[in-house]
Amino acid sequence: MEPNFFIVGGSKCGTTNISYYLDLHQDVFISELNEPYYFCKWDMSNEIRKSMITDEKKYLKLFESAKTQKMIGEATPSYLHSPNSARMIKERFPESKIIISVRNPIERAYSGYLSNELRVNNNQTFRAMIDEHKKLIDEQKFFIYNILEPGFYSKHIRRFQDKFGKEKIKIIIFEEYIKKTEETIESILDFLGLDNRIDFVEQPKMGYRKPKNRFGKIAFENNFVRKMATTLIPTVTRQKIGEKFLLEETKKPPMQDDDRQFLKNLYEQDVRDLTSLLDKELPWDNFRIKK
Repeated sequence: MEPNFFIVGGSKCGTTNISYYLDLHQDVFISELNEPYYFCKWDMSNEIRKSMITDEKKYLKLFESAKTQKMIGEATPSYLHSPNSARMIKERFPESKIIISVRNPIERAYSGYLSNELRVNNNQTFRAMIDEHKKLIDEQKFFIYNILEPGFYSKHIRRFQDKFGKEKIKIIIFEEYIKKTEETIESILDFLGLDNRIDFVEQPKMGYRKPKNRFGKIAFENNFVRKMATTLIPTVTRQKIGEKFLLEETKKPPMQDDDRQFLKNLYEQDVRDLTSLLDKELPWDNFRIKK
């Protein structure tokens, strides 16, 4: 079996949660390996590429457990901002359907930073990471883990629309999704051409988390351990283990006002373009832009 739909992003926009609910449907198969990154391989440095699936046979093995399911997919949020992913998915699986989730780009960037700190823990400030990643963008140096690049949604969505056409793409607004999760999942199932009824069991909503013991620190900061867990343990099982044994919910550190203003200025034109592209007013308080 081969994939015929892709959840391509954006990162930190609920793609894992969307995957979980779609996988409840009897006619949907989602790769147990979350974020295979296969179609990012043309945009990776050699060092990063070593930890990703780059062989097509290994990639297709992710879907060999699919039996009678009509829709077979995977979720890799970095596909959205990876320059060559849309083209390569189209060339290999031309009839695929594409699901994209977008979130207030300011909040998305900060969430990306906090996630990076959880994983790497190098005590870098948010502003230092903003400046570092903005410099890469200015120098046109692509970095898959750039916390700013995914937020230029209109540019990335247009790249997928150019390859697949608007009718093959479903766009989700994250802030609307978290308020009307079941209704949104039903609309995605409609888009996939499936009966939209599922036995909906809402996942508990978790806030900001950090390691609560030394095992949690090892699990999230050690690259080898993290890679093995990602490869061997299904996503939902990993989440349950993390929530029960490795992580604790704590107060999310606030974003500085000057950082927020910097990001507002950085993304404002793209949000205007996105509003026009979607013909929709977006529920992002930082950007009061009429369609």
